[in-house]
Parts: sequence; C-alpha cells; structure tokens
Amino acid sequence: MPPFEASAEEAANFKNGNEDKVEIWENEDGTWSVKFNKGAVILVPKALRFDRLVTAQLPSGWDPKRYGFPQDIIDQVDPTTLHSMVATVEALLRSGITDPYELYKYVHLSEIGNTIGSSLGGAKAVSSVFIDRFTGKDMNNDILQETMVNVVAGWTNMLLLSSAGPIQPVVAACATSLVSIDVAVETIQTGKAKIMFAGGYDDFSAEGSYEFAQLGATNNTVEDLADGRTPKEMSRPCTTTRHGFVEAQGAAVVMLMSASAAIEIGAPIYGIIAMSGTATDKQGRSIPAPGQGLLTAASERPTAFPSPLLDIDYRREQLTESLTVIDAWATRQAAHTEREATWRKAQDAKFDDALFVKERTEFIASETKRQKDDARNTWGNEFWKRDQSIAPIRGALATWDLTVDDIGVSSFHGTSTKANDKNESEVVDKQLRHLGRTPGHAVPAVCQKWLTGHHKGGAGGVMLNGVLQILRTGIVPGNRNADNIDPEFEKFDYLYYPAQSIHTSGIKAGTVTSFGFAQASGELVVVHPDHLYAVLGKDNLEAYTSKVADREKKTYRYWHDSLVGTKPFMRVKDAAPYTEEQEKQVYMDAGARVQYDAVTDSYHY
Repeated sequence: MPPFEASAEEAANFKNGNEDKVEIWENEDGTWSVKFNKGAVILVPKALRFDRLVTAQLPSGWDPKRYGFPQDIIDQVDPTTLHSMVATVEALLRSGITDPYELYKYVHLSEIGNTIGSSLGGAKAVSSVFIDRFTGKDMNNDILQETMVNVVAGWTNMLLLSSAGPIQPVVAACATSLVSIDVAVETIQTGKAKIMFAGGYDDFSAEGSYEFAQLGATNNTVEDLADGRTPKEMSRPCTTTRHGFVEAQGAAVVMLMSASAAIEIGAPIYGIIAMSGTATDKQGRSIPAPGQGLLTAASERPTAFPSPLLDIDYRREQLTESLTVIDAWATRQAAHTEREATWRKAQDAKFDDALFVKERTEFIASETKRQKDDARNTWGNEFWKRDQSIAPIRGALATWDLTVDDIGVSSFHGTSTKANDKNESEVVDKQLRHLGRTPGHAVPAVCQKWLTGHHKGGAGGVMLNGVLQILRTGIVPGNRNADNIDPEFEKFDYLYYPAQSIHTSGIKAGTVTSFGFAQASGELVVVHPDHLYAVLGKDNLEAYTSKVADREKKTYRYWHDSLVGTKPFMRVKDAAPYTEEQEKQVYMDAGARVQYDAVTDSYHY
C-alpha cells in the first residue's frame, strides 16, 4: 500500500502489530507516515446479514438522566447497571421503602444481601473490551469491571444500600432470576440475612443476537414477515408455528423478606415463596437442550399411607406439645436461677445477686423464644424437607394447608422454541400427574413471553411478577398469539393453554418454571398472602395493615414527586448512614440501629 499519514501513537501501534511488515517514519513537519508492505495484516470489519430484526427493547426515549442518575455514573457504568438500579428502587417502593437506610431501623446492616445475577453480564462493556479497544474507539480505562456479573450488585450497594450483608450474584443463563431467588430464599432461611434483593438482568447486543441466531434459538424475522406476520405476533409459545424466542432487554429485581421482618416493617406482601428449587439434567452434548431434572421437585418415596406430617392438625398437636415442654424448661430454669443466686450470695456477700438474676432471666426469655421459634419452624415450615416420603412441591403446599389441586396457574418459561415448550409441558404435566392432581382439573399455562419477549437473565423475575399480579387480581392472562396450539400438546391432560384472559374467583397458589441453557433450571411455588394473614390474629393484622397504609401514602408521594420533577426518582446516596468514626462500631455491634432525623429527613446511627 502507498504510505499514509498517522499520528505518532497510531504509527507505533501499526508497527507493533506487524513488526517488519510495516515501515514508519517521522516527516519534517512532525507528522508520521506509515507504509504497509507485503504480508502485513489488516482487519476490515465485515457487515453480517441480520435476519433477527425484532426485539423487546426499552423505549428509545428512556434516559437515565431523567431518573436522576449523576452524569459521571452514566458515563462509567454499563447500561444494564442503570436498568437494574431502577428496578431495585421500584422493588423498594413496592415494598413501601422510600429511603433504603430506613431498613436499618429494623435489621443490622449485615442482614441485607444481594443475589442479582445475569447470563451474559454487561453486554455493551463486553463489546467494548473485545472490539472497541482494538478499533481505536474512546473508552473508559476501567471498562473491564463493568463486564463482571457481580458489578450490578456492587453498584447497587454502593449507590443505594451501604449494607454489609451476603452477596452471591448468580450466573445461570435463562434461569438466572429463579436461581437468584432460590439462593436468596436459602440465605434468609439459614439466618444469614432477613432481607435480600434477587433477580436478573441482560441486555440486547448485535453480537449476542447474531450468535443466538447461529444456535437456531431465536425467531427469524425475515421469514415471519414473508409469512405476513407483524412484529407483535413473532413470539408464539406452544403453537404449531413457533420457531424461536424473541429477545428482550432489561432487568427484574424482587425484594424478599422473612415474614417476621415484613410484618414488623409493615411492608406489603404480594406473595409467599413456599418453595424454591433448582436442578441440573442428565448426560448430554448440547448445552441449550432442555431436560427434565425439575421432575425431582415432585420426587418422593412411595408409601401405603400418606405421612401424618401432611396433616396440619397433627402438626399443630406436635407443636403444642413442644411448646409445653419448652415452657416447663423455662420454669425450671427460672427456679434454678433463684437458687443459684441465693447460694452465690451466701458464698460471697459482695455478689450482685439482683444483676445476676436480671441477666439470667433475660437469657432464659431469649432462649425460650429461640426454642419456640425453632419448634414453630420445625412443625410449620421445615417438616417436609428431610422426609423422603414427601415431595418438595407437596410439602410446600401442605405448609399452608393446600394440596396440588390448589395450584391455579403455572407460569411457563414458554420461550416459543420447539424443544423448550414441549419439554416444559411434559415436565409440569408429569409433576401434576405424579402428585395426584384430580383428573380433568387442568391448570392454565401462562406464557407471557408472547408479550414481553425473552429477557434471558431477567425472565424469571418478570414471570414471578406476573404470577403475583395473578394472585392479586384473580385474572389469568391469555396468550393472544396462541392461534393454533400444537396438537402434540393434547396428551398433556393436566394443562391447557388459554388464548384469552380468564377471570377466576381467586387463585390460591401458582408455580413458576424456568429452563435455562447450561444445565440450569428453576421452579417456584408461590402462595397467596392471605394464607399468611390468616395466622396473624385480629390485633396483629390490624396493626400490620395500618403500617402498610402509612407506607403506601409515603410511596405515593415519592412516585408523584418523581413524576412532576420535584425530586429525582434515583436518589443516589453520597454518604453511608454512619461516620468514619462510627463505622467499626456499627459493623461489630449486632444491635446497632439507625435513628430518624426529622430536620434532615434522613437516617443515621
């Protein structure tokens, strides 16, 4: 090639890339010239032919600045971080929390955690690392961190929460959200946290879209347009003409709490996660191939008679007996404390028997409460988890005095691919059949990706949100693109696929299933919150509903202040709720709690 002019830096880079195949020299006017000789390598980007032309994207007018993000954050982070943080604030507001620091009135900052994950991470950042850096485009020097899956959880904590709780971001392809929720639920149940943020996020990128097309996983827009279909008809779960999912971008974040924390805080409860589980599949050679590992959620050892643990009256009797034993223990301990105090006083006149009795009495009360909580948990929630004769789904429903016949909806992963829709229908049908659902009592399958597209990492969170809406309204939405359900699905007697919405008298429980790439699948059993309210008692329920009403007023004001521009929606924190001098003490004092300052309208230790 004939010589061309370049900057000194560019000339040096060309030389470094091709060594003796390139000549460079400085001109008299201070510019540099570059000459490519035979054998030099020049990479020219090619234009790939795209036939995936439809995707469910955020509106083109979506602007993070209008939400209140600082410009330096917008310039630095990947767009998926912005999406996820908006979703996190929405989760807080839906939980009645207008200032996340208020949570530290009720829990220690080590008791709030995060499991938000993704299947691909920051797509724009990944593209920058692998493409922009080598094509000379301007980019941030710290862009690498934005490709990491845990960075969204990190930014969320730095800009909103300032917590010191468990962080366990997950990577589980299309099942990310359900795996994230499962990890969050387990974290709460094991006592590591009382409040968890869970869910997933993913972006849409040209690189990812092209590779999904090579897998044959996505819908071919060109072919559908040739068949006379419009963009809104391109996702057709469970139909004869389905041939791939339509991609989507965005984030789905849910806020999970222990029931006791939600009631104390006064957070509105939209649903109860009665069961969460994940599964891998059998030997194979195809990562995307769906499997049937989730059948283990219905696994149980056959017995001639059902376990008495499934009978709520039996469990109530055992709990009553356990509580009586604990009360008797507490009485004995109190008497023993009095005797010990008297004996010690007799041995040492300076012994402070009053302080001794006070501290021991507090210990006995605390230990009594712990033992009673353990007993209630054992007979109320955990009774089925180590019993091989009780399937996880059956046990989770029995916890709330429900059976498999009370499942009123099944939210399907429903990607609109040939393999997934058939496999998912078969798995759920087998579960219902094995667990003894009444023949003829079919469950409606909701495939909401006909409307939303496939969010990949965020898909399960979007589906859970849909089920919570179904529980609240009793309306089972139809799949409007279900113009011709695949006749092969007729053999699944325990399922049907509505094309129109169904107004029911109420749904008690529903399931959510997600079948992801890379041997990762997840399932949830979600129960209507009325089943929790029913055990609170009149006084506790009235106190709780009063708190919820107060929170709804505060969040109503927050939404409207944001909409009219009085205050930003994203109220990014510029300082922790404690000073540097307080930091060590707050971290190491499990009883540390914030106080509200009415003058500054903020919470501080």
